[in-house]
Amino acid sequence: MARTIRALAAVALCLSLAASARAQDGWATSIYSAGGAELRVDERVFTLFAALNELGYDVAPVTRQHPIPKREFDPVRQAVRDAASLQPALRAKFEAFFDKNPLPVRAYLTYTLAVGDAPGFKAPEKPPVGTESLVGFEELLREFHAQAKIGAMFAKAVEIHRDAMRAWAKVVDAPLAQVREALGVKETEDSPLTVVVVNLLDGRNQSQGIVVGDELNIVVGPPGQKPDPTLVARAFARAEVVALTRGNGKHLRGGENLLQEIRSAGYPIEAGTVDEFVAENLARVIAIRATLPKEEQGRAMEEEFWRGFVLVKELNRGLAIYNASKGAKPLDRFIADFLREIDTAKILATFKGS
Repeated sequence: MARTIRALAAVALCLSLAASARAQDGWATSIYSAGGAELRVDERVFTLFAALNELGYDVAPVTRQHPIPKREFDPVRQAVRDAASLQPALRAKFEAFFDKNPLPVRAYLTYTLAVGDAPGFKAPEKPPVGTESLVGFEELLREFHAQAKIGAMFAKAVEIHRDAMRAWAKVVDAPLAQVREALGVKETEDSPLTVVVVNLLDGRNQSQGIVVGDELNIVVGPPGQKPDPTLVARAFARAEVVALTRGNGKHLRGGENLLQEIRSAGYPIEAGTVDEFVAENLARVIAIRATLPKEEQGRAMEEEFWRGFVLVKELNRGLAIYNASKGAKPLDRFIADFLREIDTAKILATFKGS
């Protein structure tokens, strides 16, 4: 019942805002897919990534390596990178904060999704688990939003935001349903409300699944020419499997060394712990199995392996065993037992042999 009330309230609010927005400038910041998934753009996320881009965040497709890498930024992102600027004093504050809190972008995104709406950026009463040290970051977001006139930039992106949401709306329903089926997760009245947040200031092929309060946020980058439903599946799976992998990383013998070696090799792995690394790998396996034809899955697993997600092949084998057992034991227990069997030394030898 609680989830139904939230969903109905969200629809009513969206319709109210849409009517108001149409009267003013013909758009709304939230739309719904045919299957009822909400898609929105979020000024808080826009502000965070505007700041990160200004501070050097450059995750994007590389179209040239030499003499220096050339990255392909989508139009809104390039425009914001050209227009936004940090005054030296505020830049120093950001750098000092990052020095004190060297956490992955995912952690900062999680905290940002918990603060109040722009331009106030009110601190959350209870920060999400793992982001407690970031209290105070909202003050930097508030100052940057005002100084760089982010609100005006956000408003100018109206048409592109609308087009991006519509593009993603066409492909989100199937991967959400497929991952639920793959994990055996049933949507109930008490399930978090799934929201797809379109972030035009990140790179294409980027996605994050983050639960904050009673919302499961799937944050996706620009859709490009053809939105990839696997990104939605991966982010949704990542949010769902956290509970399955929490505390199980300790069962992966040599896990800490494996993660350190992958990082040292220069692969952009955000996971800060072995638990998180297992979750990232497992989410990719589930997304591939849920959204790609069987004949394409092997190639996709291989590609993820050489991107640094070196557990995907073993976890894929494990899921096949689990499915064949018809769920003889709970999935979290199966994962804990299966992790004990993985030979990380062999995986690392294969990876280094590349």
